[in-house]
Amino acid sequence: MSQDAPLRIDAKELFSAKVEDYLEVQSALQRGAEEVEPQSWIVRVIYSSWFYLAICSGLGAFCGWAILEPFFEDQAPDEEFQVAGFLLFPTTAAFIGLFLGAAEGIMCRNARRAVVSGAVGLGVGFAGGLILVFPVGILFVLMQVVALSVGKPPAPGQMPTGLTLLIVMMGRAAAWAIISIPAGLGQGIALREKKIVFNGILGGALGGLIGGLLFDPIALVFITADGQAIVSRAIGLTIVGLMVGLFVGLVEGWTKTAWLLMRKGPLAGKQFVLFKDTTVLGSSPKAEIYLFKDEAIEPRHAIIHNRGGRFELEDCQTPDGTYVNGIPIKKHLLQNGDQIVMGKTVLEFTLREAKG
Repeated sequence: MSQDAPLRIDAKELFSAKVEDYLEVQSALQRGAEEVEPQSWIVRVIYSSWFYLAICSGLGAFCGWAILEPFFEDQAPDEEFQVAGFLLFPTTAAFIGLFLGAAEGIMCRNARRAVVSGAVGLGVGFAGGLILVFPVGILFVLMQVVALSVGKPPAPGQMPTGLTLLIVMMGRAAAWAIISIPAGLGQGIALREKKIVFNGILGGALGGLIGGLLFDPIALVFITADGQAIVSRAIGLTIVGLMVGLFVGLVEGWTKTAWLLMRKGPLAGKQFVLFKDTTVLGSSPKAEIYLFKDEAIEPRHAIIHNRGGRFELEDCQTPDGTYVNGIPIKKHLLQNGDQIVMGKTVLEFTLREAKG
């Protein structure tokens, strides 16, 4: 048959089941073919967990300061008991925990998750801070004794200097590192997820350590000549909060092994770390990955199973289907770079290779 001869297809062939199947596959292939524009660096930063956790945690610490500050008396004798001073650690930990716990739910527009995780963060932060305030207080007093034993005591109302100041800074850093641990635990406890609990412990301790180290240098700059420390406390506590949130987010980035990046959808640019053995994707607020504003997505649309480091995507028998690289799937073992399409939402799967 000549290559220039016309190709003739009769009606029977045109409407055969094979043609219909072929057209259906071709239609499915177009699901992932739409060009997705890359997000700007501003969007990528805003949706980075280290950024929004730091902002929320800093706001939490600032709120804790705002509540306690009216009750501080900077001119009171050192031996006089101050309720505000006693409640400084638990209140700061509580409000860092509240804002830190609620941050992920706020970013994902999931009010239920924000309320539950925030409430648990508030309670765990305050209770943990209250329990730890005594051993932490003892630790700080011991460090002050050591500091004064190696250097000249400062004049009344003055900050220490030299080696004495360095030891005081180390004591305060250790105190904030311990107190910040319960501040970072709320979300992990609320979600009952060990990996998030670990991130909260390590990130909280590192953030508290760095923030605590900066506390006294900030005081040197901002305490007024008459000993007023209002601005100093505001900045110092806010920095502690910022550092806690920053390091919780950084630890999450260091320890994550698999995640989804929303390439197209209402949260385009947001990463969803796959912590759990079973992760539900759907339009229900109870889903681990809440995909809202998409009528084609079911409450339980798809599930990702972590099978020993191999991630399998399963469609929950949805009418609209779940697609990987344009192909409709029932079950699919995800590979690095796979593009998942559900309704109008496009997610990209990333798997970090284990270092041998």
